[in-house]
Amino acid sequence: MGNSILEEEQITKLYQEMYGRMVAYAFSALRDRSLAEEAVQDTFCIFCTKDGDTQQIENPQGWLMRTLQNVMRNMKRHRAVMNRLIMESIQMEDLEKLLSYHDEEDVDVLYEDLAVYADFQLLKRVVLDGCTMLEAAKEYGITVEACKKRVQRIRKLLQKKLR
Repeated sequence: MGNSILEEEQITKLYQEMYGRMVAYAFSALRDRSLAEEAVQDTFCIFCTKDGDTQQIENPQGWLMRTLQNVMRNMKRHRAVMNRLIMESIQMEDLEKLLSYHDEEDVDVLYEDLAVYADFQLLKRVVLDGCTMLEAAKEYGITVEACKKRVQRIRKLLQKKLR
């Protein structure tokens, strides 16, 4: 990286000045705190690995905000591509396989806005964790029949929204 001590101090000061503002801006666009923080971190990584002297940037705050916009646009584009590929490549009767192909964080990020959070978590417990309906029902404090209905309802909702 080759940053001087002075440059590292200026980057630290800029980070402290801009981090909160950038996260708030990213959250307003992405509606997810962890994605917003990831976008800001990625933006600062780009800034710190930028070829040339970062001190030569006339308006580093503006540069960071423009870069953050590009990072968020790329995140949204990636998510849209993933959703399109999933819809094209998988039959909905293979929902269990679809969910099991991703780690838990990926599944939450990809599908969190498609369904009620509690129902989606119940579906994940049954599909990803292999819980029986009885085990899941006990965990959620509901009857087995209610558990089956909620899982059935969330599956239908996901099928409908992903088509």
